[in-house]
Amino acid sequence: MERSFDVVVIGGGPAGYVCALRSAQLGKKVALVERDQVGGTCLNRGCVPMKALLSVAKTVNDVKKAARCGVWAEVSVDFERVASWTRHIVDRSKKGVEYLLNSRGVALVRGSAEFISRDAVMVSPSGDMLRARSFVVATGSRPYDLPDAKFDSKGVISSDEVFSLKQLPNRIIIVGGGVIGVEMATALAELGSKVVIVEIMDQLLPGWCPDVVKPVYDSLGKLGVDMRIGGRVVKLEAAGSAGYRAALSDGNLVESEFVLVAVGRRPNTDGLGLEEIGIELDRKGFVNVNGRLETSVPGVFAAGDVIGVPYLAHRASDHGYQVAEIISGKRKMFEQRPVPSVVYSDPEIAVVGLDEQEASKKGIEVVTGTFQLAALARALTMNRPEGFVKLVAEKESRRIIGAQIVGANASEIISACVLAVQSGMRLEEMASSVMPHPSLVESLMECAKMATGEPLHGTLESKK
Repeated sequence: MERSFDVVVIGGGPAGYVCALRSAQLGKKVALVERDQVGGTCLNRGCVPMKALLSVAKTVNDVKKAARCGVWAEVSVDFERVASWTRHIVDRSKKGVEYLLNSRGVALVRGSAEFISRDAVMVSPSGDMLRARSFVVATGSRPYDLPDAKFDSKGVISSDEVFSLKQLPNRIIIVGGGVIGVEMATALAELGSKVVIVEIMDQLLPGWCPDVVKPVYDSLGKLGVDMRIGGRVVKLEAAGSAGYRAALSDGNLVESEFVLVAVGRRPNTDGLGLEEIGIELDRKGFVNVNGRLETSVPGVFAAGDVIGVPYLAHRASDHGYQVAEIISGKRKMFEQRPVPSVVYSDPEIAVVGLDEQEASKKGIEVVTGTFQLAALARALTMNRPEGFVKLVAEKESRRIIGAQIVGANASEIISACVLAVQSGMRLEEMASSVMPHPSLVESLMECAKMATGEPLHGTLESKK
């Protein structure tokens, strides 16, 4: 069957379904092609189930630490029940997305799309042909393995398979100490697994400022996580009932039931017929786009993970939203906005904009202020005094250009910093804000006062 649309979106993840919803909202006739489940990796086997698992794990850890507050309790985990609860959250969220698509009149087409011309895709296995004036490629990415640690669908797994486990692993090796590796290590260790992280670089979370990584490193150490920094797996073999035996570059052998490989992602661009119609890919297979997120073929756009790092659902959603407006003529170019990055470790890490070192590399003179959460009443009442908040501002204009937060609920506090960076808020404006007391967010006001050289509840440490 042949059908015609104004816009055909390929991929129903955060970039794709948001693009479809916004396009329909702007009056376009839209089809969304999805070969698996709407919501993509994030909703079905990534961000959402991971945060559900972390929520349970942090609850367990808080109970274990509650003795210092006068609460004595024992805790046990029914992993099967945890998995069931997580699936319920995923299913409920997925149904919500499907409802929105249907209510906006978006045609949800199940199957795999392949370009057969500049203005048409064929959907298999149905054989439907969809024609459109504009297409959006939002097919996302998937984990990749290593030559010495290949996925085997049994015990060498990716983050995609973690949420299908029937029971909590007694022992697990995590290859890769990036965001996914650290979040998985945090959750599994807090739930009671013995965790080994093998990271080839010289620190956990390579590329992140060492100052924000240290509290997380210390926390993982207290949880008993064995961190092999600067090492790699050189050989992996089956070890009978033990599961797997990994030979590390330092000569040590480590055994575990499972090996989780979390070393990066590759684009889902194969089988789409992109190059056949002239769409240019980079050497890793990601789609090249211009300042409109348009590919080398006019009228074909790309959004989300499929165009490269960072792999963030909220970034992908913004891509999808803006592409819909570009296609409709509501905007001309893609607008680069401050995008926060979060590690849902324990404590959490959240950053946006530039840190002090990045600003220096760009030749920007800055003033900074740092406030320790141990001096914040709300952090103490939550029994979560670890971490700090840091603001970075341009010295001359005093405009806030970055923030780094480590601590409880950093993922929530950072949103205020996103607004500050995006709006060009000055330090004095943040410092003069009246914020609720006691609260975690008032650390931003204290931090700004620190940066202006007039701290109230802290020692002056700002750099001018």
